[in-house]
Amino acid sequence: MGRAAVLTTTPLIIRGSGALDTMRGWTPEYVSERLGEREVPVAIADPDGAFRYNTAAREGLRYEPMRGSRLATEFRDTASGRRLSMQQMSIPNALVELRDELAVPPYIPTDVITDINLWMASESSSTPLHYDNMNNLFAQLDGRKKFVLFNPSQSDLLYPGPLDIRTRHLSTVDLSDPDLERFPKFAQAEYWEAVVLPGDLLFIPAFWWHQVSAPDISVSVNYWWRADVRDCTCPSYFRQLYLDLVIEDVRGLFVTHDLRALGNGSAALLTLAEQTIGHGEAGVAARLCGGVIVAAAKDTCTELGIAPAGGIDDAFAELEKRGAWSAEDADAARRGLALAVAAGPDRSVPAPDVQKIIDRLRSSTLNWEHPARVGGDRP
Repeated sequence: MGRAAVLTTTPLIIRGSGALDTMRGWTPEYVSERLGEREVPVAIADPDGAFRYNTAAREGLRYEPMRGSRLATEFRDTASGRRLSMQQMSIPNALVELRDELAVPPYIPTDVITDINLWMASESSSTPLHYDNMNNLFAQLDGRKKFVLFNPSQSDLLYPGPLDIRTRHLSTVDLSDPDLERFPKFAQAEYWEAVVLPGDLLFIPAFWWHQVSAPDISVSVNYWWRADVRDCTCPSYFRQLYLDLVIEDVRGLFVTHDLRALGNGSAALLTLAEQTIGHGEAGVAARLCGGVIVAAAKDTCTELGIAPAGGIDDAFAELEKRGAWSAEDADAARRGLALAVAAGPDRSVPAPDVQKIIDRLRSSTLNWEHPARVGGDRP
């Protein structure tokens, strides 16, 4: 699959793909047999079959351990009223019993695959409406899955959850019973429906909102890979760049997205920052600059064996004192970080001021490279 901007493409179903031939026998019974007596975590749905994220729980969903040999029996048990799901189980890392039969469809750029997961769901179960920040090829092996999909441009109509790492990708709207008094804009949202059958592949571009339900007991595999960051200019991506984690550990952006076309390390992120200004997102650009500055300070402190007793301001002062940073670079760092902290989803910052910081950082010594990522969930 080539490059495709997430706002201008649509999901695609490939019917009856021969790419799944080595996995066609992955029924619930077969998976149970292969896993044997080993225990795996299984999520427990609410009584109506919905898996709702509980922010008070450490893992978000309710889990219980279950022996592999019991999976098919428990998942097919409709009399109990329980709805179960084995979610996002890494085949290369957590389900090594199935690894040798795993196939990777030829449509996926294997050098940027991050995860390959097995999913098993009871009939009449469903996920919350959410998005993933990576491209997804969803392979249906047994049973059916139904998808309701929304374009990323409609993010504001879907009422994303609080801006934190755990819930920012979840909608607060319950699709089974939308409360239009609380969420009136949802009435304007348009959606697509897709039903995948055994042997089908569904491509879901990064940041496309989707809710997944299982009319039957279902076995599926999905492949996530990093999208080219140039294609991810959409509201959800800009919004999540306001997370505090972006300033604290900006290197994480290289794990979730492919930035190679923009360069490496700080150079790539400053180019991305400049592009976000072009999309009217000066605050996002400021946050990226803040991340570049903090990463540069941490790198230099590590190289010099410095462990500042205080916070980042003390690190700046120590680096300037030791001559690792010039007074001009330290001033750019302080101004850039102050601008980053001032920026927020509802707090704009002047685009010319951010552009000045980008220019100063480019001409400074506050540069670093991101090492090539090694590994990933690849067969």
